[in-house]
Amino acid sequence: MAAHIATHGRLVADVQTKITSNGHSMAFGRMAVPLPCHGADDGQSTFWLAVTAFGKQADFLAKHSKGDLISVSGTMNISQWTGGDGQMNTGYQVLADSVISARTVRGGGKHQSQ
Repeated sequence: MAAHIATHGRLVADVQTKITSNGHSMAFGRMAVPLPCHGADDGQSTFWLAVTAFGKQADFLAKHSKGDLISVSGTMNISQWTGGDGQMNTGYQVLADSVISARTVRGGGKHQSQ
């Protein structure tokens, strides 16, 4: 069984790309997703999510850079590992089926430039 996620957030670093051994595009990104949190002072908490995409979705993700808003849907994966300090760490990743640009219009009706 697989968990499917659809989320909207901001890229927190430039997207990294590479070509797989069989010649397909691959792209990696990290995004911050704001979530409601009643215990937080500002009412929000940040969910950190890694994004991995292949093929056409990777090519589209690669057109984005740090700070861009994107919407992503795909299969959710959770990784756990023991860090150098002996603490258990957990990371979250989505294997993207769909990547959609969510750039916003800025004042004066101009779209954000690339």
